[in-house]
Amino acid sequence: MDYQHIYLYMDDSGKISQHEDYAVFAGIVFTSSPEVSEFKNKYKSIVRNIKCKYCSQVQSMCDGQCPEIKASIINSSDRRRFINLSKSHITFCTVILNQNLNSTIVNNVPSKGRFTEYSQRRIIKKTMEYLINTRAVDPHKPIYLHINIDEMPTKTNGYYSLREGIIEELRYGIINFNYGHTFKPIVHNLLEAQVIYRDSKCDVGIQMADIIANTVRHSFVINSNYFETRKYLKETCKINVILRLPN
Repeated sequence: MDYQHIYLYMDDSGKISQHEDYAVFAGIVFTSSPEVSEFKNKYKSIVRNIKCKYCSQVQSMCDGQCPEIKASIINSSDRRRFINLSKSHITFCTVILNQNLNSTIVNNVPSKGRFTEYSQRRIIKKTMEYLINTRAVDPHKPIYLHINIDEMPTKTNGYYSLREGIIEELRYGIINFNYGHTFKPIVHNLLEAQVIYRDSKCDVGIQMADIIANTVRHSFVINSNYFETRKYLKETCKINVILRLPN
């Protein structure tokens, strides 16, 4: 089967909590294996150039076991280098306004897990809609969606896993019985999806997602005006897809 392969990498910044204003899921997406390889080579080149700044080892005694370059520790100029690299690819983010969430979500672990999965599913769907609308993906041809997420504990007592929920919503559409809304499918051929939870230390796609998520959340912390910050992320950081929840 001649599938269109879509590679999506996602990480979070901040948590759904009454003690934090924002929780963010964000990342980067590629529409071919060669694009992934090209990105990874460029990302690793930047890392090789700056890694010694963020390593506690004495250079003359370096064992080559360099620590991961985390978004929380890099300076603004190095962050800019990574963000400039991401501008050549499609990027996305979900911004969750914790203060607008129902307290039953914030204070209940299973409900928080379900909302986390819902948020991930919503941004994946919105990103797929963007890919279809820009003709980067043909919805009438088979699609294989590779979803890579940073390892995190996700607790949910919902009926479906993230993979099954995405396939159902994209390929078959869903009916929201509570509100009487029908959401039509956006993929009209075969759809396969694979969800893998990865260790960021071993995957530069997840590392890039970490930097994007951290940058998005930091931008909202600095300027809490949603529309001004959204404009900044669109125009300066070139984030292609932005979703606000609850909306």
